[in-house]
Amino acid sequence: MSHHKSNKAVEGDPDTGHGGGLPRRPDEDELEERTELDREEVGLDPEPEDDDA
Repeated sequence: MSHHKSNKAVEGDPDTGHGGGLPRRPDEDELEERTELDREEVGLDPEPEDDDA
């Protein structure tokens, strides 16, 4: 009983040399928009005031 992926399953695309790892980090505008949406979904103020703490 094996729970690990085979080497072939994690090698990625040999044509590009890139693995299939984590997706790229969104740019700052996209990240801010996603954060606001996430905050709204949990009932928080989508644009909190900045704290210097």
